[in-house]
Amino acid sequence: MTDEEIEAIERQQAEASKRWRNLWRVHFYSGIIVAPFLVMFAITGLVILYTQPIQDGLESDLRRVDRGTETVAFDAQAATVESNLSDDMIVSMTPPGDAGASTTFGLESGRVAYVDPYTGEYLGTGESQTTLVRWANTFHGHLNNDSVTISLPTVSALWDGDKVMRDYVVGDLILELAGTWLVILALTGLYLFWPRKSREPRSEANGKRMWSFRLNKKGRAKWRDLHALPGAVLFIMLLFVAASGLPWSTYWGPNFTALANEISPNTWTDAPSSPIGVKGDLDRLGNQISWNTGDIPIPASYRPADDADVPTPLSLDDLTMIAREEGMKPDYTIHFPANGVDDAGNPLYGSFTLSNSWPRKTGETKDVFIDQFSGATLGQQNVYGYGSVSRAVDTTVSIHMGTQWGIVSRILMTLTCVLTLWSVASAAVMYSKRRRKGTLGLPRRPAEVHLGRGLVVIAVVMGIVYPLWGASALIILAFDKFVIRRNRRLKVAFGQR
Repeated sequence: MTDEEIEAIERQQAEASKRWRNLWRVHFYSGIIVAPFLVMFAITGLVILYTQPIQDGLESDLRRVDRGTETVAFDAQAATVESNLSDDMIVSMTPPGDAGASTTFGLESGRVAYVDPYTGEYLGTGESQTTLVRWANTFHGHLNNDSVTISLPTVSALWDGDKVMRDYVVGDLILELAGTWLVILALTGLYLFWPRKSREPRSEANGKRMWSFRLNKKGRAKWRDLHALPGAVLFIMLLFVAASGLPWSTYWGPNFTALANEISPNTWTDAPSSPIGVKGDLDRLGNQISWNTGDIPIPASYRPADDADVPTPLSLDDLTMIAREEGMKPDYTIHFPANGVDDAGNPLYGSFTLSNSWPRKTGETKDVFIDQFSGATLGQQNVYGYGSVSRAVDTTVSIHMGTQWGIVSRILMTLTCVLTLWSVASAAVMYSKRRRKGTLGLPRRPAEVHLGRGLVVIAVVMGIVYPLWGASALIILAFDKFVIRRNRRLKVAFGQR
């Protein structure tokens, strides 16, 4: 090998080393940004995954009953609720999902009333979600802050024809930023884990193999393996939960939904809308509708023209029979009609809406609209009304919620949450071991930053796909150049040479 070839190799290795160190810094600072949110996401995610057993355990006196042989008519159960809660109107009913469950009545106030289906006894009321589950959903979704908003330009104005500046909830924007930086954390983590040419995997006798734990080592080497190997296993799932969680985000989610509907439009049931408006208006009991169905029109039941008087609506027992005929899944909900008048003052009579519970498997998406007087099916909406993009994304959302593959997806998402908590804990241990006393322990920054064309292209694509992340990255780069580099103390603290 000539001297020129050796020098070329050394230059390549030097550039690779700078690139590796810079990406390590990106990984480190991404971890600082994301770690608190990862802990919050993992803990609240576990609560959400096991919502039903948690609520059944905490409110067993309301939600669980002794199994009987005969049940009381649902209309009689509803009358019991009305007699006990005359000031709170019933808006929905969920029949017992199994032989040991109570009947659930959704109330206009957002509370839920429970009745023993075998005795007809009024069991009491509670929130639609127990305190623990409600707080888990609140923090997992918008940091318990949906009142503070900020106006930002939106890219979806390019294709949906709506206004450019729109208001967004600050808590949602923070969570969306955490999700996009999680993508960066996962990608840089895999890059750091993957062996470099200068550090090819060697035999076990000579050194570290790619997929092995050096438990006999002391200090950072052992903890690096305890952090990196589970992190490499977690890599795909971290990217998945970030990507599948973003459809709920305030900024990116509506932009993506608008684009998805341009690419492959959703086809909702073509039926006249009642004054209730859209399916999103039925979301009175917490998180009961999926991410992309809030604008489904609700058809109206009209009084038959040959009847002089308005007939009596169907009984709830009749509706449960219709639900069985329609193939509704256990834990489906019957949403009551909303009646009103049209612009000319003519009465409009809303339809009953049978909805499979959510979260659920994507293929089980189903809403059936029933004439409240005749019981005729006015229309229905299932997953085939989704465009192909929306259907694909809804599948990832169902996996994220632990329902798409039954117990398999539940186990997979549980493992993801547990490994996430371990990754954060092991990272904290690694940091404590590398930090010298009297210093912040931040990684040193090379004088020159060389990421390479490939990484720059990836960063640009990320900025286009996730504009909020792109804006935050530019702000950080500007802060680094115009503030940190010009302040001696900050320059030393952030490890810049």
